[in-house]
Amino acid sequence: MALKRIIAVALLWITLIGLTMSGCQSNCAVESATEDVTYWLNMNTDYPADESLPDGLGKSVKVILLLGQSNATGSSITAYLEKNISREQFAYYENGFESVKINYCLDDHNATSDGRFLPVDLTCGATDGFFGPEVGMAEVLSEAFPNETVYILKYTMSGYSLHHHWLCGGQRGSVYEACMRFLTTHLEDMKAKNYEPRIGAICWMQGESDTTDFKASHYYDNQVAFVSYLREDLAAYAEESGICFIDAGISNSPYCEPAYPAINQAKEDFSKLSDLNLYFSTIDMGLTIHKEPEGEPDWGHYDSLSELELGRKFGQLIVGSYAERPGK
Repeated sequence: MALKRIIAVALLWITLIGLTMSGCQSNCAVESATEDVTYWLNMNTDYPADESLPDGLGKSVKVILLLGQSNATGSSITAYLEKNISREQFAYYENGFESVKINYCLDDHNATSDGRFLPVDLTCGATDGFFGPEVGMAEVLSEAFPNETVYILKYTMSGYSLHHHWLCGGQRGSVYEACMRFLTTHLEDMKAKNYEPRIGAICWMQGESDTTDFKASHYYDNQVAFVSYLREDLAAYAEESGICFIDAGISNSPYCEPAYPAINQAKEDFSKLSDLNLYFSTIDMGLTIHKEPEGEPDWGHYDSLSELELGRKFGQLIVGSYAERPGK
């Protein structure tokens, strides 16, 4: 198990390093010889349509976005989840959730659903044997909305920062543009199949790659810009009362030193700007990153039970946001 984990993580980092080295161009200016360097990546924006999607019959459907880096991608070990819960509960997650569908593109096509909306299960993570927060989300959403299908669009880039990659000099960056192409491609495809997709919430699990003092000092302003771009560019698909932005704080892992407190403070401060902005502290929840694999923990990613709880918390806040909307 430990060897398999090391090999998988090593392959993931090799892929990411290769993407960065091949993708950095000079069309975003280097502003100084400090960390204030921005990058433009050559992203793969080929997103096939879901030809298997049935006719939507004109129904309005709930759409949730899951965005971020590796803890959103899904880097928690499925085998440990199986070990830590009952056989019946594991089978429940393994069988998947027919009423919660997910369409995903992870790490610039390192893992995808090939453009299809599939039932959420334990196979939607970074690679075989890993899962993400969509599992806990689906558990909560399927219980809260038993008579409808909820659709999740998941786009992540493991190891990439808000300052350098999602944004570029405070403007829409290469990761943002690729993400938007993914989202609008599939939202438009849903419309073409006679659905009325309505985005109720964006779940954001990111910030670990912005934990230098320099990048953290810009995180609040970057997040203000980032969320404004999302709401502007997705306005045509928004729920009538707007799109909630649900933001998870990052861990106090050694990998998040020195500036995880500043990142989390920026996230919390941003949440106070609007009733549509929600924040929760993963540290206060007691989510852990130090138990798995046993004896040589992966300090960058949540342990299996914590990843499940992360997803459940997102799900609970999504459900709460719908309950508080006008007319609900």
